[in-house]
Amino acid sequence: ETLREYEEYMRQLRHNQDQVGRTGLSESELEAAARHETEEDQQFAVFRRRVRREPEQVLRYELGGEPLWVSSQHVPSTEDIPACQCGAPRQFEFQVMPQLLNYLHVDSLQESVDWGTLAVYTCRNSCDQGPAYHPEFLWKQDYSQE
Repeated sequence: ETLREYEEYMRQLRHNQDQVGRTGLSESELEAAARHETEEDQQFAVFRRRVRREPEQVLRYELGGEPLWVSSQHVPSTEDIPACQCGAPRQFEFQVMPQLLNYLHVDSLQESVDWGTLAVYTCRNSCDQGPAYHPEFLWKQDYSQE
């Protein structure tokens, strides 16, 4: 019985190695792709665990904190977030969670909006120059850029 399992394992291993050769990708390219997928899976798992606490939450507020990203792709750097019109840097204030799409009854992604998360950045100084309301900065992260 054990010998048969080992032989089946070796047959499967040879089959998999043959498949690798047919893809036209080197082993290092396949390993890099697997690592990337693993990083994405890990980031999404973090997102899912946190959302599981309050699955109906549509807004997440954390002034000066960090957004909860659905993916490790398309995350803004400090340089991606423009300064306020007063010149002060912006900070994360809140995010719109993808669960809002359920309440909007979005059911056809080809003809409607979709996002992983919408992160809103506001003036760190809460400036009060000019009109009472100022445009803020929104970063849209989709589930995947691919």
